[in-house]
Amino acid sequence: MSPNPGQLGLLTASVIFFAVGGVLSLLRVFRHKPGLRLPAKICAYVGIAMALAVLVWHGRIRGSWYPLEDNFDALIWLGVLLALFVQYVQRQRPLGGLDWFIMPVVILLLVAAGVFGQISPREYIDSTWSIVHRVSSYGGAVAFAVAGATGTMYLIHNRRLRRKTVRPELDFGSLERLERISMVSVTLGFALLSIGLITGIAEVIHLGQYTSLGINRMTQPKVLLAFAVWLIYALVLHTPINPRMRGRRAATLSILGFVLMIGALVAVQFMPGGTR
Repeated sequence: MSPNPGQLGLLTASVIFFAVGGVLSLLRVFRHKPGLRLPAKICAYVGIAMALAVLVWHGRIRGSWYPLEDNFDALIWLGVLLALFVQYVQRQRPLGGLDWFIMPVVILLLVAAGVFGQISPREYIDSTWSIVHRVSSYGGAVAFAVAGATGTMYLIHNRRLRRKTVRPELDFGSLERLERISMVSVTLGFALLSIGLITGIAEVIHLGQYTSLGINRMTQPKVLLAFAVWLIYALVLHTPINPRMRGRRAATLSILGFVLMIGALVAVQFMPGGTR
């Protein structure tokens, strides 16, 4: 079902609030106006609330809440999930500039929902959802590869510092810098993997018994490994809450998570039912 003018108007208002919030965030840093932080956050939350209101409105009219049945809903859901993740990260462990890179993607998803929702409500469902699932999953794997590499460097460098055997020709930089790079990679990878899991599970539920995963689709190695990776990096992402989990333990978890991610990729390619 195509969106009506009221829903498109509310979606447009949501895009405007996201855009205004992004501009305020930029001005806060480059014009040194810390007082703009609160208005920027308010704009972001209002944009999220409006987008959710569109989903409720449209779902009630068409009589279904399942996003895969309508690409208007699917694209809005993806945008809302990204926006919520940014707000969560900035609340728990702020990363300067994260919203500058993610919010434009949110805006593009909402604009695409408005455009494609009018042209053909269903034509792009499978391709859009599958592409997002694959891109986010493999994008998360790349980010976790960086986290695993920096985690390994952290452990090696930490061991050399403790034994006082640092070699000038093997300068890994400071431990703080390696930890920061690892956390940024984990944050990005966790966001992408979360989207990949959500879209993958939704697709499996939608297709039901017609997937190649079989009857026990939720207990396949590919699915279990993906969940294990998600849980491990969720722990790494929240290490600042528990100082004892920082440093070497966080680096070790990053390496373990990447090893399991490789296992998940192998399961996707070579095990029965792995490709879908």
